[in-house]
Amino acid sequence: MKKMNIGLRARIIISSAIFILTITVLSMAVVYYWSFIHFSTMFEDRVIDEYVLEQKEELGIYNEWILGTTTHSIDVVREIHGDETASVIQDRAEKQEELSKLYREVVDGKHLIYMINLDTKNGETIYEYSIIKDIYAEIFPKIVAGFLCFSLMLVVLSICYTQYVSKRLYSDLQKLGTYTRRIARKERTDDVVISTHDKQFENLLSDLQTMQDTIEKEDAIRQSTLQYISHEMKTPIMIIEGYATSAKDHIYPKGSMQTTLDTILTQTERMKQKVSDLLTIVRLESAPDTDRPEVIGLRSCIDDVFSLLASNMNGKKVSITLDPEHYLVGNKEKFKILFENLISNQIKYAQSLFSISEKVRDDCLYLYFYNDGAVISSDVKKQIFQPFVKGYNGSTGLGLSICRTIMRQQNGDIWLQDTKKGTLFVVKIPSGHWEPSLPPDYKN
Repeated sequence: MKKMNIGLRARIIISSAIFILTITVLSMAVVYYWSFIHFSTMFEDRVIDEYVLEQKEELGIYNEWILGTTTHSIDVVREIHGDETASVIQDRAEKQEELSKLYREVVDGKHLIYMINLDTKNGETIYEYSIIKDIYAEIFPKIVAGFLCFSLMLVVLSICYTQYVSKRLYSDLQKLGTYTRRIARKERTDDVVISTHDKQFENLLSDLQTMQDTIEKEDAIRQSTLQYISHEMKTPIMIIEGYATSAKDHIYPKGSMQTTLDTILTQTERMKQKVSDLLTIVRLESAPDTDRPEVIGLRSCIDDVFSLLASNMNGKKVSITLDPEHYLVGNKEKFKILFENLISNQIKYAQSLFSISEKVRDDCLYLYFYNDGAVISSDVKKQIFQPFVKGYNGSTGLGLSICRTIMRQQNGDIWLQDTKKGTLFVVKIPSGHWEPSLPPDYKN
């Protein structure tokens, strides 16, 4: 037999109805206990107590109850409750063998609770009748009917309310489902409005919007990657292919075999650099730094990088003002990649001078990479750290994007500072990723 699946809406309605009915039944049980069983015990205790206290009173009505009477005279019972009731109670008294007995029954159409006590006086048996109308037994059906009507009214109201709530919930779920399907199809959609204003739904919508923005950014990067590869790889491949084909026919576009081969090697090196940049940024973005941090001398690390690039200086001056006692804490390879990209940019775009300096502020170390080249326009500045976009001087590449990725992984940052002359990049290294002196546990 196929199992029936009950939806959220039906479950809310059913569970609400069951809950209300359960509360109603429990309420009735509590009322029954306190007003029926406990009341009877209270009555019995009161009658016995009154008897003990007033047993020397004269016969007659000596204790008036709000709902009942205690008397030794059957005539008093007859006067108050009628002949039939008096006859039944008198018959019960004559047949009673116990000294005290409590009765609860319907007599002459009335619900009564009465107690008959037997005693002797001057050798004669006397009877004490304590009678009270069993009001609870009379009104209990009305109480049950009232509770049932009340519970049915609550059920109807709860069904109407849950219908209203579930309808709004389903409306929001339908909107979110439609929005998710549009995201899956990579279709732009208008902003979704959550009618219930439920925090969980709003958080889910926010996550979906973030996911959509991320997917769009990744698509844009993917598209830019393809354009970058197409643009940057196409030209060197065509040159290599053309020069190699010509060389096979003993034709040397550069005048000699040696110069032609040098050109092919230059273009090969250019391709290798582009591929290396691509692999670097993919590795950085897909695998955050999980290695054990290393302690690296800041000045020595920059000097090592600069010595590798010094052959490209072409007479340009350099000024490096760094504290030799400052140390970096992190992945040495990543710091070297950061400095290689920044220093190579400074050398490439400086007219006659570039400098590297530092400043400590708010427990952070700030490194300043400056060159006296052209000022970067505001349009280029907005996208200079984006991968594959055209940078300043019309060049394209991944160097600055790699730098930002590295710094973000270190909880730091890098940005282009506004200047009236030249270009200034600022690198912020937060506390925990640099030391003002050699750490005591440092091992060389």
